[in-house]
Amino acid sequence: MLIAPEEPECETLRVPVLQVFDGDGFLTRIGAPRRNSELEVSVRFGFIDAPEMDQPGGREARDFLCSLISGQWLDLVILTKMDTGGIVDRYGRVVAVPYLRQQRADNGIQPASILRALFGSLTGNTSMSRNIELEMVLNGWAWVLDRYEPDERYFCALDDAQRNRRGIWAWGDNIHPWEFKRQRYRTRRQKSCNAMSQPNLSLSEGPDIRCPNEGCAGRLVRRSGRFGTFYGCSNFPECRYSCANPLLR
Repeated sequence: MLIAPEEPECETLRVPVLQVFDGDGFLTRIGAPRRNSELEVSVRFGFIDAPEMDQPGGREARDFLCSLISGQWLDLVILTKMDTGGIVDRYGRVVAVPYLRQQRADNGIQPASILRALFGSLTGNTSMSRNIELEMVLNGWAWVLDRYEPDERYFCALDDAQRNRRGIWAWGDNIHPWEFKRQRYRTRRQKSCNAMSQPNLSLSEGPDIRCPNEGCAGRLVRRSGRFGTFYGCSNFPECRYSCANPLLR
């Protein structure tokens, strides 16, 4: 595992990690002084994007993030979202860069030698702060969101992970998570369009679906009720026959 020592350059909010959702988000708890209580909120990393859970690498990215922060306390640098103008995105998640503070005496780890020029040496320090976003990128489990203009070290870390084929870069068919989501949306939309283009037997062939009540000359038509869609006789209220699906009679 490669680490990315970095000290936050502004004030941080210290929070516990309650649950890791995926490779770029987790659940935490923060104080709400006005309510004299605590709230559980979701945190979304600001400058990276990990694979979706149902695409290759998604579960591995989540497991790697779990190995870094599960059960830990993190220092968050809260960001302002450009599209909302606030600290939460359109899904109500707090957007932040997470840092993990730990004592060097715990394991004495150092950055890999090839990365010391990028992240510096820890010699003489008794503790360090680690940028978890950068570590996800360095170890090959996340893309960089360049549209948000992160520090150049993010791109250096991404290039190093790709050149050394770490994490998802060991595979040859990676696509960006946002492209994966677009493809998934297009597939769902195409399926929906195909379903709508199929003939609805209960409507287009309504005259051929006769009401089964003896002596009734009506046909079954689709109706909506308080419990959803059903099929009833066109001669209602004289005939009160109904069923869930006339094709399954």
